[in-house]
Amino acid sequence: MNKRCLVSVIVLAFVSVFIVPPLYGGDNCVAIRGIAQIHLLDFGNPDWEGGRPGDAWVGPVQLALGPDEVLIGKVSEFDGAPGPSNHTGQGRDTGSYFFDFKEQGSFIVRYTHALWPRLPQFVAAFTGKFHANGSVDINNGTGRFRNATGNVMTDGDFLAWGPDQPIPSGRFNNSISGTLCNLAPK
Repeated sequence: MNKRCLVSVIVLAFVSVFIVPPLYGGDNCVAIRGIAQIHLLDFGNPDWEGGRPGDAWVGPVQLALGPDEVLIGKVSEFDGAPGPSNHTGQGRDTGSYFFDFKEQGSFIVRYTHALWPRLPQFVAAFTGKFHANGSVDINNGTGRFRNATGNVMTDGDFLAWGPDQPIPSGRFNNSISGTLCNLAPK
């Protein structure tokens, strides 16, 4: 094989392995960005209704998949088991988000460590920041998300109020980012 042919083969191999797949989704992953306003135990509010049974935080979510698709649905959260240090880092090994986009399907993100201030001990209101990173649970996706994998980060401010009531209320302004892979087509 002459030099010119060898160089052509090397360039062709480089282009087909490192250039073409990212341009055409060869890794089958898409960046995601989204927002949600999640409500705490807000019975009777239509924004709270429709989450996963047993989840205290539920609300509407808008999730952009790549540059040209937006999904609208519900997200709900299970905080998980209390953490070891004044309950900071609840969600240890058991926390999860359930994203439900109705006819498009649903998926669960499991997180092993979440960060926020210790459990609310408040007179009128309690504020703080929540942050969690997690992986998509490949065993629980439906519809387009049946074989989905990926990593998702959530983060934002929350407010809880009404400690003198039998059930407190709250809001969580949640920013969502990460990557989803192996989605089925629209």
